[in-house]
Amino acid sequence: MSRKKISEKEIKLLCLRSGGMCAFHNCSQSLVQEGTELDDSVVTGEIAHIVAYESDGPRGDDSFPEEERNKHTNLVLLCRDHHRLVDAQWRTYGVPVLHAMKQAHEEKIRALNKQDTDSPEAMIQDSLHSSLLAVSHLPAFVFSAPTGYGDREDGEVKMALHYPFDKWELTPFILKESRLYTFHDLRKSNNPFRSVSSSSDIQMIPAQELWESAEGKRRYQTLLNRSLYKFTSRLSMQYDPKHYRYFFPAINDTEERSVTYRPPNQRRSDRKVAWPQRRKDTGELKNLWIHLATSLRFHEVAPLQWCLSIRPERHFTSDGKMPLPSKQIGPRSTQLKARMYNDLYLNEVHFWRDYLSSGKPQIILNFGSQSAVVSTAQLLTFDIDWPGVAGDVKPFKNQVYTHDLFSYSELMQVLDGEEEGYEEINDELDEI
Repeated sequence: MSRKKISEKEIKLLCLRSGGMCAFHNCSQSLVQEGTELDDSVVTGEIAHIVAYESDGPRGDDSFPEEERNKHTNLVLLCRDHHRLVDAQWRTYGVPVLHAMKQAHEEKIRALNKQDTDSPEAMIQDSLHSSLLAVSHLPAFVFSAPTGYGDREDGEVKMALHYPFDKWELTPFILKESRLYTFHDLRKSNNPFRSVSSSSDIQMIPAQELWESAEGKRRYQTLLNRSLYKFTSRLSMQYDPKHYRYFFPAINDTEERSVTYRPPNQRRSDRKVAWPQRRKDTGELKNLWIHLATSLRFHEVAPLQWCLSIRPERHFTSDGKMPLPSKQIGPRSTQLKARMYNDLYLNEVHFWRDYLSSGKPQIILNFGSQSAVVSTAQLLTFDIDWPGVAGDVKPFKNQVYTHDLFSYSELMQVLDGEEEGYEEINDELDEI
């Protein structure tokens, strides 16, 4: 793709809305260096793309329309140092982060330019509903052992695994520097990795020790995220590695599909999750299927505090199986999201919360002697004071899930089992 020049109009809009200052959080450096007696003034600011213009650039996305990539809405004005930072650390400074940073900065500039009024603007109290679920319990250890497999031989390891009898027992792993890392206790003779790892030089690494380094935290987070692949497949979902999202496939690749869930304040109901589109005038089938999809990722949001984020998406195919080309996905996805206001978006998040948990107040990811527990009791909510938007009152009930005898028993079984395992570990450490 040949890179097109950003138009003068878009540059002016960006610079005016940014106030000539770096939009990076708490920077606000002036991007014009005043002239001297010997030299003219110098513009030191740089324009960064939020979604890269090139597909292989930082935060590149084939599905994002090419004609939108050089618009001021996809650009952010930064100083040179912060431009280099956000492009070098593009995973940390992803698209949602830069959009939020740009919006916060431009709102601050608008507030500075706004003329004072005689009476202050009335503030209202409101609740900000997030798309985050709190993680209430995490594996305390990561186990590591030597392996004869290379970093890119995940497929060979999967073929040689001894998969657990319990289909809900998950086996995420990482291969790094001729070692295998997993949440499973590799010291046990019947562990799933006994054929692909050595029984000597087994390391038991405390999670908090791993989190002290960026690489250790990344490996722990990767193990958590990889556990979602098998967990969602047990719920009859598939993973789209190109767009990092999970989606509902059609039945037998050709038949419309529905699932049962519990809407807010209602009894259980059916919802279409994969269906073909029809022409309104004739009812004739189009070469277009829509599949409900979601992005799921674990994040450390504060020291020792982790969350699971849910980002509703859509997956598009031509016949229930074959994905549409990226250039056809972008406009359709943008058109759907443009009509999805907060209440609709939060109801989408609620759907995924209910389906992933089977209507229970927790999601349990089982790793044998360890587990991760995601609380689905309710979406995380924050109280805010803000001016509000006139007429923008969209009701949403943050439904609270409570334990019944079965879900509580399930949770206690997990916690009691891990407590016994940790007692064994502590006894062994005392002997050492």
